[in-house]
Amino acid sequence: MSNLKQIGYFALAIFAVKGFGFLLLPITTRFLEKSEFGELNFLVTMSALCSLVVSLGLPELLLKQQYPSFREKMALFRDSLVLTICFSALFLGCSFIFSEQIIATLPAKIKVIDFRLLILNLTFASVLAIPYTYYRLFGYAQKYCFYSIAHAVIQTCLTITLLVLGFNVTGVMVSGVVCTFIIMCLTLSDMRSALKVSYSRFSWRIKKSQTAFLTSIVASGLFVYAGNGAENWFIVAEFDESVLASYYVAAQFAIITSFTFEPIRLWWFAKRFCLIKQDKTQYQNYAITSLNAGLAMCVLMSLLAPIALNSVLPAEYHGKDSWLILLIIVVAIRHHSDIFNIGCYMHKNGVFVSIVNFFTALLGLSLLYLLVPKHGVESAILALIIMQSFKLVCLYSVSQHFEPLKLNFAALVPSWLALGSITLITLQFSELSLAKWIVCFIYIVGLAYQYRALIKQVIKSFIKEHHHAQLL
Repeated sequence: MSNLKQIGYFALAIFAVKGFGFLLLPITTRFLEKSEFGELNFLVTMSALCSLVVSLGLPELLLKQQYPSFREKMALFRDSLVLTICFSALFLGCSFIFSEQIIATLPAKIKVIDFRLLILNLTFASVLAIPYTYYRLFGYAQKYCFYSIAHAVIQTCLTITLLVLGFNVTGVMVSGVVCTFIIMCLTLSDMRSALKVSYSRFSWRIKKSQTAFLTSIVASGLFVYAGNGAENWFIVAEFDESVLASYYVAAQFAIITSFTFEPIRLWWFAKRFCLIKQDKTQYQNYAITSLNAGLAMCVLMSLLAPIALNSVLPAEYHGKDSWLILLIIVVAIRHHSDIFNIGCYMHKNGVFVSIVNFFTALLGLSLLYLLVPKHGVESAILALIIMQSFKLVCLYSVSQHFEPLKLNFAALVPSWLALGSITLITLQFSELSLAKWIVCFIYIVGLAYQYRALIKQVIKSFIKEHHHAQLL
C-alpha cells in the first residue's frame, strides 16, 4: 500500500473517532446534569493523565526500534505486551484497593464505581495500544482504520443506549470499558500468530539501556499534559464541576479548529524531514503555506464555532464566545510550534523538546496556581496563551540554532490581522457580529489574491486530471 493511501486510512480513522466524539457532545449534555457532565469531563482528564504513565512509553519504543528481521521486531512486541499486562495489572490492583483514599485527594466529586471503571478502561486501553502500534509500524492501515471506526461506532451506540436507560455517568464509563475490551480481544486475536516468538530463539528484548528512553517519553508526555489539560484540575478545584463543564465544552469546540488542521499536519509531518534535505527553499515556502492554511481555519472557526456551540448544545452552555475565541488563539499558537520546529527533532535526539516542554510545564503550572484563584477561567486561558507563546519562542530559537531557515513571516500578517480583529470584536464589541463577517470576507479575498498562483496551479491540475479521466 502506498504512503498516501496509508495516510488516507489513518486520517479516516482519526476523522471517524473525532466525529463520533463530537456527535456525542450534544447528546451527553442533554442527558446529564451540568455537574454530572463536569464529573465526566474530569474523568476524561484523569484518563489522559494516567494513560501517559500506564503506557510506559512502550508504543514509542516499538516505533523507534531498528531490528533487521521481522521476528526480532515481534520479539520486542511480545515483551512489550507482557510488560504492559503485568504493569497494568499492578496498576489496576493498587488503584482498586486504594480507590477511596485516591478519590479523597481529588478536587472533583467522583463516585467509586466510576473511578474503578476508569481504571479498568485504562488497563484495557494500554494493552490495546500494542496491536494498534503493530498496525502502524507494519503498514496495516486498513486494519487500524477498521478497528478504530468499529470502536467508535460501538461505543457511541452503547453510550446512547445506556444514557437513555438512565445510567448517567456510570453508563458512559461502562460503555468505554466494554468496547475497549472487545476491540482489545479482537486485535490481539488478529496478531496472535505474529506474537508466537519463542524465548529460546530471542531472549528478553527490553534492556536496561532503554529505560532512559522510556522514562523520557513518559516525562515529556506529562510535561505536555501540564500545558494542555492541567488547567481542568485548577478550574474544578477552585470552582466546581459545572464551571468545568462549560469550559470543557468551549475547549472541545476550539479543538475542532485543530481537528480541521489535522490533514495538513499528517501530510506535513510525513514530508518535512525528507523535503528539508532535498530543497530547503521549497521547505520554507511549504511551511508558511501550511501554517497560513491552519490560520485560515482558525479565522473561519472563530466565526463558525460559536454558532455551532450555541446551536447544538443546551442553553446553559451558551454565552461562552469569549472563552472559545481565546482558546482558538491557543490553537493558532500551537500550529506555529508544530510547523516551525524542525531542528529540535533533527539534532541531539530530540532532547531539547523535552527540556522546553519541562520549562513550559513549570511556567504553566505556576501561572495557573497564581492566576486561577484570583481571576477565574479567563486567567486559565491567558496562562495557556502565555505558556504556548513561551514554548513557541523556545522551540523556534533552538530550531533556528540547529537548522537556520529564512521564513517569510510577512505572509502571515493578514491572517493574524483577521484573527486579531475578530477576537477584538468578540471580546469588546459583541453586538457588532456583522463586522466579523465583513473582516472574514475581506480576509478570504485577500488570501485568495495572495495565493492566486497556487490556486491557478491547483485548478489547472484538477482540470487536467478530469480531462484524462474522461478520456479513459
